Amino acid sequence: MTAADPPTSEKVPVKDHQSESGFSSSEPRVVLGLSIRAQAGDLAQMVLETWEAGKTDSYSGDERVRQDVLRFVTSGNEQVVHFLLTGEVPTSDQVRSQSRSGRAAANESVSLGDLTKLYLYWRDAHLGFIREESQRLGLARSDSSLAIAAVRAGSDSSLVRVAKQFDVRRREVQAQLSEEQARLAHQAVHDALTGLPNRLFFLERLSQAVEAATRRSIRSAVLFIDIDRFKAINDVAGHAAGDDIIIGVAHRLREVLRPGDTVARLGGDEFVILCEDLDTDAGAVEIAERIGVALSQPFATATNSELFTSASIGISYVNAGDDPSLLIAQADSAMYMAKQQGRARFELYHPDFDRRTTRRAEIINGLHAALDNRELCLFYQPVKALTSDRVVAMEALLRWQHPTLGIVGPTEFIPVAEETGLIVEIGRWVLAEACTQCREWREDGFDAIAVSVNVSARQLAEPTFPSEVAQTLATTGLPASALTIEVTESVLVAEGSIGRAVLDELHALGIRLAIDDFGIGYSSLSYLARLPVDSLKVDRSFIAGLGSPGQDASIVTAIVELAHKLGLAVVAEGVETEAELGELRRAHCDEVQGYLLCRPATFDSLSRAGELGQRSS
Repeated sequence: MTAADPPTSEKVPVKDHQSESGFSSSEPRVVLGLSIRAQAGDLAQMVLETWEAGKTDSYSGDERVRQDVLRFVTSGNEQVVHFLLTGEVPTSDQVRSQSRSGRAAANESVSLGDLTKLYLYWRDAHLGFIREESQRLGLARSDSSLAIAAVRAGSDSSLVRVAKQFDVRRREVQAQLSEEQARLAHQAVHDALTGLPNRLFFLERLSQAVEAATRRSIRSAVLFIDIDRFKAINDVAGHAAGDDIIIGVAHRLREVLRPGDTVARLGGDEFVILCEDLDTDAGAVEIAERIGVALSQPFATATNSELFTSASIGISYVNAGDDPSLLIAQADSAMYMAKQQGRARFELYHPDFDRRTTRRAEIINGLHAALDNRELCLFYQPVKALTSDRVVAMEALLRWQHPTLGIVGPTEFIPVAEETGLIVEIGRWVLAEACTQCREWREDGFDAIAVSVNVSARQLAEPTFPSEVAQTLATTGLPASALTIEVTESVLVAEGSIGRAVLDELHALGIRLAIDDFGIGYSSLSYLARLPVDSLKVDRSFIAGLGSPGQDASIVTAIVELAHKLGLAVVAEGVETEAELGELRRAHCDEVQGYLLCRPATFDSLSRAGELGQRSS
């Protein structure tokens, strides 16, 4: 950019008796040029002062802008003077060199309005000076017209050049704005973590599917997917591992779905799929089965470890006139029933599910007040030593007396408590209550009976859990040796090093540690041998049917033998028949519990029924 580009005329004819400048010193234009050069400083200062008084905005680094404006005005003066003295039009290189002056005034640091004023003030100042000097010097009108034309042409062309620069910048900004608007528009209907469509996008597509079902009888289905035990993985293995699982699930869903299917992430570990243009209802079932297989494979994490999970899937079918949000809710209800039926499966929506969903909502709402309203209580199931047939421990089992629903079983409300995070507060109450009652029955003469408490993955994930246990023992006065904490095998497998650190802290307190539901968590005795555990509780699935024709006891016998070699005691869960008990005796199992021996009840009931044996003298 240059402040004043003279008109592109040919070189002015040179007359006789030229000066070094190329013109006779008596030539009127030369006289005028020399006069402008002599007053260049005053002209520059006048333009600057006029501009500063008239500019609209204020700018950071005003002194730098002022100096740049002075250089710009001075450069413009030099161009006019050079033309008047030599008649030469500036070359392109000279224009580019001179345009460096005023660069700060030509970019975004000065507004286009103020920059336009600068050019106009410069033009008006020079035109006024030329007219005054021409009159003072007695120059003819024709002698000053070329200088006036040069100033006007230079100012106008510079303004056009600046406008073009601002247009270039405007187009750049508009392109950036368009790109940002597109990004925000995409972000508004897509999930940030997986890049999948979100609920808003999915509802729009589902609305179209409902319309297609109404107009053209096109068959579609909604699949609601929830990752099983995801919260335990997220809490125990860490949020980074949880994100790896979510990203991996999204990738596998894309791979197994048909090109026309739509998969979206609703949030957390919930995904929803729209399968359109199905030949039959069985088509949705086939897709659900493929998804189940794909998500049952191990997931690799950033730490090069493997995590196992599965998916519970609910299916609802799209009919003419359906409400899209209701279709998702129905598929969600079916998914919840799949979880209730054991996870890693799918269920087709049935209207009966709605009543169960309503009950689940009542359970969620009721759990928040259960502790405050003293609705929770502990039952106990005795654990007997097979060598002495005496009760050596009591497993604390949580029960809930709901004011309107009645007795709610732990298999129904414990998973809800884990999902909502209430399990931490409830687990804290269970531990304190069990330790308090155990101290009381030991003081009442049953001093050889310990207590076992189940601990959830969320509790183990709390960094303060070991210190809370220590504080509970100190507060209740129960010896650490009288407390056994039971942890499910699946939690330990998911936990890895985190679980080991927590177990080490608990073991250091003198607490006994037991692995619950052993045999269904995909671990091995060699793995468990590296953990500071004291006993294994063999899952009921290995005990059921022992002693009956066709039921081999060799697996239980092998578990007992290997556990004993590792210094671990073995407890058999769920013993219900004399035949099962006999096989466990022959396998040299250490301890047993189950309905055959005693059903869970309150401690007072067990004591009155004589289930605990004789008090010590």
